[in-house]
Amino acid sequence: MWCQWLDFSSVASTLGFWQRWLVASLQHSPRSVWPSILERFYRTGDPLAVALAVCLLLGTLCLALSIPTNNHSWVDKLWSIVPVYYAWHFTLHDKLQHPGVPLNARLLIMSAIITVWGTRLTYNFARKGGYRFNEEDYRWPYLRARIHPLLFLVFNATFVAYIQHVALLGLTTPAYLAWQNASAPLNEIDLAAAALCTFFIAFEAVADHQQWAFQSAKHAKIAARKRLTAEQARGFLTSGLFRYSRHPNFWAEQCLWWSMYLFGVAASGAWLNWTIVAPIALSAIFQGSTWLTEKISKTKYPDYGNYQRTTSRFLPLPPSSLEDAGAAAEGGVHTPRTPRTATRSGRKTRAAGTPATATEDEGEPAAAPTAREEERAAAAAATPATAAKRRSRGRAAARPAAAEQPREDAEGEESGASNKRRPARSPKKTARVLAAEEAAPAPTRMSTRLRTRAGAA
Repeated sequence: MWCQWLDFSSVASTLGFWQRWLVASLQHSPRSVWPSILERFYRTGDPLAVALAVCLLLGTLCLALSIPTNNHSWVDKLWSIVPVYYAWHFTLHDKLQHPGVPLNARLLIMSAIITVWGTRLTYNFARKGGYRFNEEDYRWPYLRARIHPLLFLVFNATFVAYIQHVALLGLTTPAYLAWQNASAPLNEIDLAAAALCTFFIAFEAVADHQQWAFQSAKHAKIAARKRLTAEQARGFLTSGLFRYSRHPNFWAEQCLWWSMYLFGVAASGAWLNWTIVAPIALSAIFQGSTWLTEKISKTKYPDYGNYQRTTSRFLPLPPSSLEDAGAAAEGGVHTPRTPRTATRSGRKTRAAGTPATATEDEGEPAAAPTAREEERAAAAAATPATAAKRRSRGRAAARPAAAEQPREDAEGEESGASNKRRPARSPKKTARVLAAEEAAPAPTRMSTRLRTRAGAA
């Protein structure tokens, strides 16, 4: 049989019968006998009806705890625990009513696989502090800050508290299908499903351990104020399995439950049956939660956008080049920077053909002056620079040349080095500056006594 979709109608009628039986029994019996009624319901009722009652009870408990504590991670704390219970519930149900009935091999394999999955995931959640009373997934406060309180209350009372619990029960419904078809022998589909489940559990364990080791090392260095590696400074893991998938553990988690669906196929003989709703719902939940996770990550880590462009979201694939992705995102080709060369003075100059500033030219030898530069130097020499120079030149012209030299010699010690010409400057001067200095007469500094004698003469 290829499709057994309509078989859910019989399941729904069974659930309806046991729901009516339980309500009627409790209403027409004193409270003192309620425990015995519940115990009878658990042993003799349809196992899916019992599991659904437990599911609704746990959802109500999580809702009741979330309101006073303002903590919405109570379902997260039970995520890896309740599927283990459901699997063993389906496996041992007939044993409770008929102790002599042997256990079903397919149900034992399924329960063992789910137990290994739940034990590992519980350990991973515990070492991250997930079972602390006040511990909450960082995504819930993010949502609460952006959603109206009344709307978030409705969201909590529907999706968070109940829909997630129903999804967890749905993931184990292939075991219920195996319970319904307990006489079906093991076949090659069971072997393939068991092998796939084992692989994906190991794959998810490796991914979780790589993530845990990276985050632990990063936070330990931050606490010790030690230098971070380039990847740690980036903030998120991009090596190992995370080189090929941004969320390899999420991918393995989804594939695990799709592989678990194959056990129901092996038991019923129908490739399409009603238990497929659960893995579809789980994939939808992961799509939404991962979108929110990455939206938060982009606000925390500036390089996460490049990681998104180059790495697959779930399915492990070879990564593309970061440089190619960056160029494609910018929509153009990067222009190479203008090269610079070092001069003898250790300073950088521009490339050939680029006009240089005076500062950049200081390390280069002076070039020969051009005709235009010589004209500018002559004009600068013909124009007196300051009023003090004009007065000095006027007095020098009024003095007889013959009388000026003895007076300068007699007063040489008094005037000192002030009457001497300035020494030649560094050969690094430009030709324009040297020409201007040669054309201009040297300024003369005279003491008060010299100026008095010059006036008397």
